[in-house]
Parts: sequence; structure tokens; C-alpha cells
Amino acid sequence: MSGGSTGRKSSTALITTFVTIHTFAWTTCLIMIITVFLSPAIHRQSTWVNLNISWIMACFVYAFLLPTGQLYNPDPQFGVCLFQAAAVYAVQSLVAGTMLALSLQVWWNIQRSKAGSPTMSTRQRDAILIIFPYIVPAIELIAIASYAGRNSQKVILTESGMFCGLTTPIPGRISAFYSATLMILTTCAQGLLWQYSYRNWYQVSGSVGNALATMVRLAMFTLVGIVGVIVNILDLINPFDPSIVNILESLPPLAFVFIFGLQQDILRAWTGRFWRNNNDHTTSMSKISTGTYKLELEETV
Repeated sequence: MSGGSTGRKSSTALITTFVTIHTFAWTTCLIMIITVFLSPAIHRQSTWVNLNISWIMACFVYAFLLPTGQLYNPDPQFGVCLFQAAAVYAVQSLVAGTMLALSLQVWWNIQRSKAGSPTMSTRQRDAILIIFPYIVPAIELIAIASYAGRNSQKVILTESGMFCGLTTPIPGRISAFYSATLMILTTCAQGLLWQYSYRNWYQVSGSVGNALATMVRLAMFTLVGIVGVIVNILDLINPFDPSIVNILESLPPLAFVFIFGLQQDILRAWTGRFWRNNNDHTTSMSKISTGTYKLELEETV
């Protein structure tokens, strides 16, 4: 995210918009996860759940000044500011990693259906896809928090006034470069998925309608990836008003909510159609698919 001096340059309206978007996104993502776990008819890949969790964490971190009562305080409490300053850089990398993991899982599922036996077990592969997005963010969080704790004068409310950060630009640039790299890989993987879906229209799903819905969702998800790449590049170059960059960075989680939160099975669960007379007594934990290699991407994403 864009950092800067201690001067609050953003208007109250922009700050409120930024925090409102992130608060709406993390609470809606939380509702989505609860719905998936409670409704026996909804099935999602483990990497989808992981991506959802990463958006919850990221949006909560960006809106952290609101629940702590420090949002419009020109000099937030140091402990609150320290945590947010360290976390805002780490969650960028986390979201980028979980987006790449979801794309890779969908791609590998398709490839296994074509090639036969995989080179590693399903559990091993999915464990790697779930764990690896957290490695670099955890290192970033610990390193930045340690540095900021020893250099308290470098922990400030950024010039946008939307969240806390550091006066030194190095952590932000490292995080932005790493995230941009992952997002480029994600965009490439999603492009391959789109190409495969287009060439195998009837294999991807059992009907034309489902195939069309799948391809549209993949295309929209790819667009989210492209937006992420552009915004991270803007962070590297940093030529624009940080408030505008921050608002742009609020769009991907909002898009995620509308793309994946408005799927028919989730909407039907809330209308009660999936809650009654269901013969599937599988526990909620087993519904998080880690080994399903179906080409019906509707159940994957």
C-alpha cells in the first residue's frame, strides 16, 4: 500500500469509503465461509476456503483502525499502529499467494483428469497449496514487526490517513514486488484455464449453461488478477495520490465478494432450499474438497 508522511491528506469521505469497503468485504467473506460449512449441499475446494480466509484477514487488517476506535485519530495508539503497519505489508503477499494456489489447484485438477496418476498424492499437493501462501507473509510480519518495535519513530499514520505504515519504503516495495510477481503468475494460470475452458466447452461442465457460467466466472476472476497486478505496479512506481491507489486496492476484495458470493448454491442456502431434506450427512469439514478432480469447475470456484 502507499505510505508517506504523518500528514492526513485524504478527505474524511475517502477514508470512510476505504474502511467501509474493507469492513463490508471481510464480514461478507466470513458469512460466505459460515454458509459453506453449515450447508451440506455446498462444496468448495480447500484453496477457495483459504483464499476467502486471506481476504478476511487482509480486509480486517486494512480496516483495523475502525474496530480499535482509532480511525479518525491523527495520532493512533502505538500498539495498534505497530500491528497494522506490520500486517498491511504481509497480507498483500498472503492474498496474492492464495489466489495463485486456487488457480493452480483448478489447473492441476484438470491436468490430472487428462494425464491419469499424479506425481504426488492429493493430500500432499493440497497441503502445499494451503501452506505455501503463508510462509513469506509470516516472515514479513515477524521481520517488520521486529524492525518497527525497535524503531518506533518510523511507525506512522500514512499520508492518506487510512491506515498505519512505516516511513521507510523498503518493506512496501518488497511486498509489492513479490505480490506483483505472484499476480502475474496467477493471471497466466487463469489465462490457460480460460483457453482450456473455451476449447473444451462441453468437457468443463455437463451443460452449456454451466460451462458458460464457469467461463464467465473465470474471466471475471482473471480480471481481478489483472487489477491486482496493475495496482501493485502502481505501488512500485508510486506516481499517484496514495488515496486513489488505496481505493483501487479496495476493488479486488469487493469483486471477490460479488463474483463468488452471488453463486446460486450460496444464494439458495440463504433462501432455505439447501437446508432441508438433504440426504448428504457428510460433516462440514469433509465438505471442503481436497481430492475432487471433477471438471465441473462450478463446485471448485
